[in-house]
Parts: sequence; structure tokens; C-alpha cells
Amino acid sequence: MTKALSLLQPWATLAVTGQKRIETRNWTTQYRGRLLIHASKGRSGALVAGEAPVARLIPDFAALPFGAIIGEVTLTEIVLLNEQFLPPAELERLTLEAQAFGSYETRRYAWLFDEAIVYEEPIPATGALGLWDAG
Repeated sequence: MTKALSLLQPWATLAVTGQKRIETRNWTTQYRGRLLIHASKGRSGALVAGEAPVARLIPDFAALPFGAIIGEVTLTEIVLLNEQFLPPAELERLTLEAQAFGSYETRRYAWLFDEAIVYEEPIPATGALGLWDAG
């Protein structure tokens, strides 16, 4: 079974284009490997779509796909955020984009993405919370 993760737009597109390489979550999983990225139907991400740096990377929020698997990434590691992993000085060195695309509070988890792929055609799908089996 291929695992999938639903993300709101514009974060889903940023992940599959390789611009969002760290997804922060308040939960973890033992799973590592290919992970389909599903763009959920929710449009609350529109609130940040007009702000820097997202507006520079995603010029037309309304044109993004919703309710579909839009690509994939490789989930290489998940790290508990704490002072040892990401001390304040290191956080300041993250790009503005990386800082804007996640919540780096301690006790959250940094899901590290690599090998991003964008699908030429989105695959319509109903997402789910957590990791889910996409078939």
C-alpha cells in the first residue's frame, strides 16, 4: 500500500515542487519512504497565499489543484524539535521560506522531505487525517 498525506494548499504544492522540505507536525510515525502528497479541498491556506514569501512562489492560489494527489516526496526522517536539533541560532539560519512554511516550536516533529515530484495531472482523491493508504 502506498501511503499518502493530505496537506492544505499552498503547502501541498510547495512540498511537491521541493520548496517546502520540512513539514512540521504535532505527531510522528515509524513510516519512511515514498509519500504521496494530497492537496485537500480546504481553502484556509488562502489567508497566507497573498503574503511573502508564498505569494512570490505561488502567484495564483485559485489555480492550484484541490482534492487530488498532486505529487510525491520521500519522507527521509522525522526529528523531534528541541534545543539540540534546532537551537534558536540554527532556526534563524533557515530560509525565510522554511520559517514561513512550518511551526518550529519545541515538542513538534520535523518531517524531512526529499526527492519531490510534481505529477503532470492531479489524481482526484478524497483525503484523510494522518497517514492514509492511497491504494
